[in-house]
Amino acid sequence: MKKLLSLMLTIIIVSLSATSVFAVEKSTDKRSHFNSFTGTVKEIRKSENDADSTYVLLENKEGSEAYLILNKDTYFINDEEIIIGSEVTGYYDANSMMIMIYPPQYVAVVVMVSNKKQNIKVDLFDKNLISADNSLMLNINQDTKVVLKNGKDYKGDLTNRKLAVFYGASTRSIPAQTNPDKVVVLSDQIVPDTDGNSYYGSFTGTVTKMTTPKNDKGRTQLTLKDKDGLEALFTITKDTYQTNREKISVGSVVTGYYDAKVFRIMIYPAQYEAEVVDVEIAKHNVKVDYFDNKLISADNMLTIKIGNNTELIYMDGSMYKGKPVKTNLVVIYDKSTRSIPAQTEPIKVIVLEQKNKKVDAKDTEVKDKGNANWKGKLDEWMKLTDELFNNMDEISEYKDEIYKYIWKLMNKRDYSWLRWFLDRD
Repeated sequence: MKKLLSLMLTIIIVSLSATSVFAVEKSTDKRSHFNSFTGTVKEIRKSENDADSTYVLLENKEGSEAYLILNKDTYFINDEEIIIGSEVTGYYDANSMMIMIYPPQYVAVVVMVSNKKQNIKVDLFDKNLISADNSLMLNINQDTKVVLKNGKDYKGDLTNRKLAVFYGASTRSIPAQTNPDKVVVLSDQIVPDTDGNSYYGSFTGTVTKMTTPKNDKGRTQLTLKDKDGLEALFTITKDTYQTNREKISVGSVVTGYYDAKVFRIMIYPAQYEAEVVDVEIAKHNVKVDYFDNKLISADNMLTIKIGNNTELIYMDGSMYKGKPVKTNLVVIYDKSTRSIPAQTEPIKVIVLEQKNKKVDAKDTEVKDKGNANWKGKLDEWMKLTDELFNNMDEISEYKDEIYKYIWKLMNKRDYSWLRWFLDRD
């Protein structure tokens, strides 16, 4: 019986020792606190057991697969819609427990979506769903998402309506034919003309200036300059449809679509009211990791310097004030030095916490009572342990139960509560 209890004590001591090593390694190990998996979306399905969870099956370039589990706590770096064919990167806790199955399943803490480059056609489409300039014919199928400008589903007729069409591959015929991914209805039915020209023109350029009239906050004027140095002025209103949620700023590459049937005064630069705006999604570097009190990542690969132009927010979008040290961050940046660690002034930093809530005196009192309660339980446990070892000869009849308990401990190997206890400040 004494050997049995000695074994039990050894298990506890080994557990404590392993936990102590773990705690030391946590502070000195130069590995990221997050891993990632990047792949193309093959399947999207809702969880059968949790209405707030979605399973996204990814396949990477090597052919390996993995499920990302998205839930209400997952932070999306951008607002791109996840569809079949999207390229998705999911960041997950590198230290979390995972079931050894294939494909592996990762609970995504952070997700970044990059939809494949889509073609866009904005025009009037006739009863055969052929564009006014006879360049594109639509074959609507069950996978085509048809919506109004406000995002609500549209089930009506598309004949003689102005449409914004998003599509990938098309045939080489005239007109080209395609199964569009998405169609946005821009207008009611109108009587078409017969000149055979498109209802829309477009201009693509880099934003060099943005102005908002003092007397009309609902309008923004963009100055665009194309690759040849030509300029155009586009006015964006509340009725302008933006193809994505990418923020427009100076330096953004924008394509503005305007009504080609409207008479305009011939001036330079030309002035248009944008009916549709497509903003090119900027390509930035992303780092998700724990950053220490010097704002160095856990894997010692990146040091960040918060600048005046760095956007610093919580997960809910509210502003973060102060220095985001000793916490998990999403860092979005472009340029960095070649040093080790690399240094950068990030464009945006997201603190992976919901907005802090002020703790009032009542909450503090409850917390103090809770701590005192656990201290009492710890004292009680220590007294019972002393009593156990002082009366080993008297509990031999319970050896089977003790054996079962030790066996359960050895198989479960769940000492997370001890790690939590030792990792507390």
